[in-house]
Amino acid sequence: MSLPIIHCCASHTMISNLIYLAQDCKCYIYRKLYLNYALQLIELTTKEKLMQYNHIVFDLDGTLIDTENAVLNTWRYTLETYGLEYSLEKLRIVLGIPTFDALELLDASVDQNFEYKWIHNYSKFSAQTVFFPGAYDILQFIKKSGIHLGVVTSRKKTEYKSYFSKFNLEQIFDLIVCADDTLQHKPNPEPLLYYAQKSGTTPDSCIYIGDMPTDIASANAAGFASGLVTWSHSSVLKTDADYIFSSPEELLKLYNI
Repeated sequence: MSLPIIHCCASHTMISNLIYLAQDCKCYIYRKLYLNYALQLIELTTKEKLMQYNHIVFDLDGTLIDTENAVLNTWRYTLETYGLEYSLEKLRIVLGIPTFDALELLDASVDQNFEYKWIHNYSKFSAQTVFFPGAYDILQFIKKSGIHLGVVTSRKKTEYKSYFSKFNLEQIFDLIVCADDTLQHKPNPEPLLYYAQKSGTTPDSCIYIGDMPTDIASANAAGFASGLVTWSHSSVLKTDADYIFSSPEELLKLYNI
């Protein structure tokens, strides 16, 4: 359904109202309808800058894609092949960081084949991974409204290609930065600074959104705005995050309307 032509002086208020309705709506069908109407108005009438950030950059695991069960079960399964037993709760410290750093935190003695085995074993659990409810629709809306979208992940390219290709993320994101694109990793700012450089933008025009303390620390150190998502129920609370989002719909509060 298309909207009638609306006088430009009314468009700003109507877009704001539609985004507010979508943000608070619990019904998937109506939320999508409100977002579609808002997008039509944006395309028809507004020439203003809708958001102070030109780039919204996301972590993947635990932020957009619900991978927690798959990741933790892969860690437990792979460590058990070395005779090492860890509870799923103990293994939560590995979330959001590269394999080598995680092994150091666990003080786990393994051989040089561990990462290869981990990647192989992840295939046993990867079917459990899905977009968090509402995330895909919000990404589509933000992209269509003219904002650049990016990803900075601690996954290596081999992992990304093996386990995230089913999501067709290249159709959504302008740039995807993986762990092997940089020497340093989160919480070091290098991955985010690399994203800014490759995108031809500046850190102050970007916001990085993730679910772990390493994400917030990396964003703050890089000069990005930082956003913490709590919809993954990770129980992480970072008071030094610039924004806290309890649902994907709350990303709409980034708009200046």
